Amino acid sequence: MANPQTVPSRRASDLRLRQILDQTGAVVFWKDADGRYQFVNKEFCRLVGRAEADILGRRDVDVMPRAVARRLRENDALVLERMHTVTFEEQLLFHGELRTYLVDKFPLRDAAGQAYAVCGVATDITARKRIEEALQSASLAVSGAFGRTLFQELVRFLATTVDADWAFISVRESETSCRMRVLAMWADGEVSADFDYDLRGTPCETVVGERFRIYPQGLCELFPGDLEFGRQRMDSYAGYPLTDGRGTALGLIAVVSRRPLADARFVESVLKIFAVRAAAELERDRMERELRASEASYRAIFEASEDCIFIHDIDTGAIVDVNPRACRVYGYDHDTLLRMNPGQLGSGEQGYTDEDARRWMARARDGEVVRVEWRRRNADGSLHWDEVVLKRIRLAGQERILAVTRDITARKVVAEAIARSENRLRATVEAALDCIITMDEDGLIRGFNPAAEACFGHPAQAVLGRSLADTLIPPRHREAHRQGMARFLREGRGPFIGRRVEVCAQRADGSEFPAELAIAVAEGAEGRLFVGYLRDITAAKRAQEDSARLEAQLRQAQKMEAIGHLAGGIAHDFNNILTSINGYLALAGERQTELGDARLGRYLEQAGLAAGRARDLIRQMLAFSRGQRATLRPLSLSALVAELGRFLGPTLPSSIGFEVDPGADPACVLADPVQLEQVVMNLCINARDALGGRGAIRVAVERLPVVDAVCASCRAALSGEFVAVTVSDDGPGVDPAAVERIFEPFFSTKEVGKGSGMGLAMVHGIVHEHRGHVLLDSVPGEGSRFRVLLPALPGEAAGCEGTRSAAPARGGEQLSGRVLLADDEEMVLAFLRELFEGWGLQVSAEADGAAAARRFAERPDGFDLVVTDQTMPRMTGLELAQAVHRLRPGLPVVLITGYADGIDADRLGQSGVSVMNKPVDPAALYARLAEVLRPVAAPGKP
Repeated sequence: MANPQTVPSRRASDLRLRQILDQTGAVVFWKDADGRYQFVNKEFCRLVGRAEADILGRRDVDVMPRAVARRLRENDALVLERMHTVTFEEQLLFHGELRTYLVDKFPLRDAAGQAYAVCGVATDITARKRIEEALQSASLAVSGAFGRTLFQELVRFLATTVDADWAFISVRESETSCRMRVLAMWADGEVSADFDYDLRGTPCETVVGERFRIYPQGLCELFPGDLEFGRQRMDSYAGYPLTDGRGTALGLIAVVSRRPLADARFVESVLKIFAVRAAAELERDRMERELRASEASYRAIFEASEDCIFIHDIDTGAIVDVNPRACRVYGYDHDTLLRMNPGQLGSGEQGYTDEDARRWMARARDGEVVRVEWRRRNADGSLHWDEVVLKRIRLAGQERILAVTRDITARKVVAEAIARSENRLRATVEAALDCIITMDEDGLIRGFNPAAEACFGHPAQAVLGRSLADTLIPPRHREAHRQGMARFLREGRGPFIGRRVEVCAQRADGSEFPAELAIAVAEGAEGRLFVGYLRDITAAKRAQEDSARLEAQLRQAQKMEAIGHLAGGIAHDFNNILTSINGYLALAGERQTELGDARLGRYLEQAGLAAGRARDLIRQMLAFSRGQRATLRPLSLSALVAELGRFLGPTLPSSIGFEVDPGADPACVLADPVQLEQVVMNLCINARDALGGRGAIRVAVERLPVVDAVCASCRAALSGEFVAVTVSDDGPGVDPAAVERIFEPFFSTKEVGKGSGMGLAMVHGIVHEHRGHVLLDSVPGEGSRFRVLLPALPGEAAGCEGTRSAAPARGGEQLSGRVLLADDEEMVLAFLRELFEGWGLQVSAEADGAAAARRFAERPDGFDLVVTDQTMPRMTGLELAQAVHRLRPGLPVVLITGYADGIDADRLGQSGVSVMNKPVDPAALYARLAEVLRPVAAPGKP
């Protein structure tokens, strides 16, 4: 007993099956073993012109003509006997029209395997049969007639095939003539020929040299100038142009009828078939005439055919004649082919053996026109494909089997290439890196390649047949998608078709991502298909953002580098000026001591302070431009900040709170203590000025992990572990509009006269010289926090220091010796000469290095010391030192420069040169000279 729950399911399944079968264009039915109809679809009812209720339970004889019913019953019996599917061609006469159906009949079996019914699926092939008959007619015309007779047969068969009153073939008298000569005409059952007519004003004028034309009705109204058609009351016309192999217009083949020509496609197909044959005959006739003119002869159309033609014995199938084309194609001579059987021309594979050939011959002998594809083997062993038509004919009074073969190897190769191309296309889609998604007009997903699966996170089987909008598009964009689809279906245009656009898509987990999309429209068997090519551009967008950040970083670096070069040039020139100022102030100070003028002493002291501020400013400029390299050594930031805090605290107003937190960690770095003191002091001074006399400053040292930060000065991206010195205040903060420029030299937000604009520029130069970076956090109204990040020294902090040694002071002793002095700056040269002479030295001064080198070459033993500037015309100070070293190795040389970093350290060592930076401190210079020259006690001193 069936499960009651399955009954509705079965009924629903039966209903769906009924709907499917009723919608198909094929005739579907099944009959029980007694031949009574148990099921028919709508197409069957339409065919027989009866309602379903009037058919079910009845036999063929009750529904169809008796002769037809008998043949159908015989076919059913054959299916039940063979117990497998059998294909039949069945002709049925309905409503006065004979139609041909290709019917597949197969048995229906019960659970025991016994056949209890016959099921059939029939397809209407009437049109195809009509075309086949037209081809048969053409074949008959080819095989049984030549020349004028051929044209007469063609028009007779043509008129019969398309059911026309007239059919004719006419050619132009010449390529430029408007006169047409009729070669053959079938008119109302009679054949006529050899008359001409004027092409102008006739429907033929629209066909010759043009294309197929059909005027299905109203012919006389369309061409009132064609009087003959008017007299004969012709209503319709169809014509097909005739051209030769060179494309030259020859004439036309046409049909005329007093009734409308309804089936234009069929008429065109038939006319095209007969036109090919007629044109071939005209071509053959032309060739024959040309050959006759050159005294050559041809056998007949049999021999001139471009198809291979075999004539077989009706009983044995033996080859009794072949045309030359067959000899050429197959590679055998005529006599050899006559001794061969059809099987020897096959490949020998299953389906292409002698037995298979005899079976096809037998069907042709029974009157069937047989069309097969045959795998042939040529005399050279090569394999080819032929299309073969077998037909029983009467030739020269004898029954024969005509076999016409045509090489279709190229066509087969093309078909295989198309199949391979489709496979490659399928493989390409499967292997594509981009998502390829196909959608039908209903918005349902029909294709989803592996790249789409990986991108969206949906398996293909889970999304096929689902709505694309509801599956792959974020909810906020779905309505716009549906409206766009509706507009395209309505107007045939849309914003996404044929161009790339950026869209937002949704993955299976609900996350959204940016994508680039292009859509193409393709026509398919089931309607239009929309093929979307989509690429996830998340990484590209991120790369674009990174690129923009890097470009900003590069622009900032280039700007800072350019400003650095400018600052370095200014500092170099100013160093020379300060060297003279500081030197003369030192000389004036010595003279003031001798004079005992206290007021003059105060004046000189103030001038010295001003020169010191200028010197510090130049040092800052050089630090920013990297024109003055730091002296790096292991250093404890904690110790340095603690010591600096003790110095800075008392200098700040009592209304400003000052807190220093050096931390417990030594925080060792590789740094120049003097330069780092400058960095911290400048940041503290900036904080003091920002507070305006009220607030708090905090300085702290800590280890700081950094993730995805950006340097406020050079705009480089930062990540990693750093040691940080943080200077923060609770002042008004940095104006956002000034953040991009605060590290530029001479840029200041302070009032005129209250800032040089070099403080943060110096911070930038020193920090980056130490391979560090600066972070800035500032909120208007809430204060600022500058964090200087420096790479931490690996390992323990052993040996780290936080202080620096004091500069040596000048002694009171006079010096003794001979000095060669070279400097291209006149003020510096004069100052140093007077300074050295004041210290008791004998000085020979030159304004350039080349002159100094010549003087030294004249008296190599005449000097105890060489003091030279580095940057001079014609010869640099280092080149002068090398020249001195070659003549007198070991002679001390002091090189004074503002660009010590640009000098090769190896060359310095080889020349025995010691370096001093500008502006020169007289006390430090005295100490350096005292190391190589013998001091002498000053008069009046022990």
